[in-house]
Amino acid sequence: MAHIRNWRDQQPEVAHLSAIRWPGLKNRNATPKRTDEDAHQLHNLQGIVKHALQGRKTSDHHKHAQIEQAYYILSGSGEVLVGEDRFPVRSGDAVYLPADIHHQMFNDMNDDWLEHLVLGKNIDAAPGGACAIRNWEDVLPVSDGAGAIRWHQLGPVGTKDGCLKSIAFIDREAIQPGHQSIERCYDEVELGFWIVENKGVLVTPDGEQPLTEGDAVHLPPGTPYHIQNPHAEWLTYMIIAG
Repeated sequence: MAHIRNWRDQQPEVAHLSAIRWPGLKNRNATPKRTDEDAHQLHNLQGIVKHALQGRKTSDHHKHAQIEQAYYILSGSGEVLVGEDRFPVRSGDAVYLPADIHHQMFNDMNDDWLEHLVLGKNIDAAPGGACAIRNWEDVLPVSDGAGAIRWHQLGPVGTKDGCLKSIAFIDREAIQPGHQSIERCYDEVELGFWIVENKGVLVTPDGEQPLTEGDAVHLPPGTPYHIQNPHAEWLTYMIIAG
C-alpha cells in the first residue's frame, strides 16, 4: 500500500550546520531508528527528505562514503560545491552528488530561503563520478498519451547523459486539469514522489488516496498505479525510482 507523509505534519530539526530538516521518508533498516517510526517506509532508497537553508547561511562540508545523493531544488537559488567545483543551482534543478565526494550548499548570497529535497541510495559500485545538474525546463517533454507530460532529468550510467549508479531515474511529471496518467507498474524498483504543486488522487489496487502539495509518497515495488487530476490546475510532482 502507498504511504503518504506531508512535511508540515513532521517535527523539524537542525541538520548540516544551518539547514532545517523534515524527516520525510527513510529506509526501513536505517539506524538509528527515529522515534517517529512512521518515517521508515523505504525498501531500497535511503531517504526522501526536505531541507530548507535560510538566506545568508551555508550548510556544512560533508560526504557519504557509499551513498549517492541528488538534490532537487524546490524553490530559491544558490550554489553547490562538489569536490573542488562550485555550481549555481535554481528551482527545478536535479543535482547529482556522487558517493564519497565532499559537497556543500551555499545560500549566503541571498536573503530568501533555498528549499530542496535530499534523495539518496546506497551504491554497490565503486564510488566517485562527476556532478551533473539538469533543470526540467531544459529537457524535452514526453507525453504518456493520456494526460501526463514527463521530463526525464537524471538517468543511469550507460544511457545518454546518464550519471546515476544506483538510483534508477529522477523525473518530473505534470498532469493537465481533468485528466490522468496512464497506469504504470515497476516490478524491480520502488517509487518515491514529492508533490510540487497543487492536488490530485493516487489510485492503486488498495483504493484512492488524496495527494496535496508537500506530500512525500512511497510506492513499494510491483504496485500498479495511476494518478488523477480532477482539479482546475496542473498537478506537478517529482519522481525518484530506486
